[in-house]
Amino acid sequence: MELKVWVDGVVRVVCGLSEETSCQDVVIALAQAIGQTGRYVLIQRLRDSERQLLANERPLESLAKLGQHGNDVQFFLRRTGPSSSDGPGSGSGSTQDRVAPLSMPKHPEPEPLKRTQPKKSLTFNLGPSTSPKSKAKQLIRNPIPPHHATSPSPHSHSPSPSPHSPSPLLEAMERDSRSRNRASPASSPSPVPEARLQEEMEALEQAARRNQAELAHETFWEEELQAEVERERGMRRRLGELHAKMDDCGRRLHDFSSRSAQLEQAIKRENLGGGAHAGRANQAGGEESLGAMRAELQSQGRHSEELEGELSETDSALGKAESLLQMSCHQSHGNFHFLSGIITLEGLLVQEQFNHIQLVSNLLKCPICGL
Repeated sequence: MELKVWVDGVVRVVCGLSEETSCQDVVIALAQAIGQTGRYVLIQRLRDSERQLLANERPLESLAKLGQHGNDVQFFLRRTGPSSSDGPGSGSGSTQDRVAPLSMPKHPEPEPLKRTQPKKSLTFNLGPSTSPKSKAKQLIRNPIPPHHATSPSPHSHSPSPSPHSPSPLLEAMERDSRSRNRASPASSPSPVPEARLQEEMEALEQAARRNQAELAHETFWEEELQAEVERERGMRRRLGELHAKMDDCGRRLHDFSSRSAQLEQAIKRENLGGGAHAGRANQAGGEESLGAMRAELQSQGRHSEELEGELSETDSALGKAESLLQMSCHQSHGNFHFLSGIITLEGLLVQEQFNHIQLVSNLLKCPICGL
């Protein structure tokens, strides 16, 4: 496994980690790599929160506990102060790096490395064996260009030797690491690309927007349904009023029919029993009565026509309400078929009342009145 650590603004990769590798091992490898003595701590940053890892903590175990948030974790190597061995005589050929909160002894490097070049991203390998009993710290760094390399003097022992003179041990370790990486190229899992995470987030946002739109659409159709229910109640009240008016017209028509029958009988009796003068007088009185009856019947006919028009309007309004309710039921996936049945039944009732009014209108056309 590998671990990316930010050191002075440069990403450095530490390879060869296992679940048993502690924070102390990572800090020692990084400190030996940069060639600077001092006290170091490893910082774990997740978004806006930071936490200092203890010496015995395991970075890979900490990442496993975070789960899917492990991709957002960043590790930083922070120098907290100089080492206790830093001083006038600290520049010997074998420098030992120390970390303040750590108590494990440090392994001296054959040649101390000091940063005198521009910052680069280096790769470090902790080696194949990272057990708590025997943990060999191995450092692998990128090869130095030839024009930056300097050959050390074999006759002089300077306090700060050249950092660019690779030792045979480092070269052998580098070759071994390269051969191991070529032998097992798929040993370390590749991290999830950020583009894929971004696509998943966009897909989730689109799904959330679709759910919100569906909820708003459902709310709209519920409001429409309530409005249709209110309109249906108003139509029912209007239909009750029309039924009352039709009953009143039926009673009045019955009265006029009885009066017309009485007048016909009176006219017949007058024609049979009276003289010509009396007959003419009675006929004139009968004509006047018939004229009044005609006027009354004409007014009732007009009223019946008005009722027919109102019933036709009510019938069309009920048909529109039925179609709108069917549409709203289809859009909101609701079970509103009972409303359609009620409206269809009311339409049949209105049609029956309309036929009754036509029958009444035909009855109003009395053969005696000539209407």
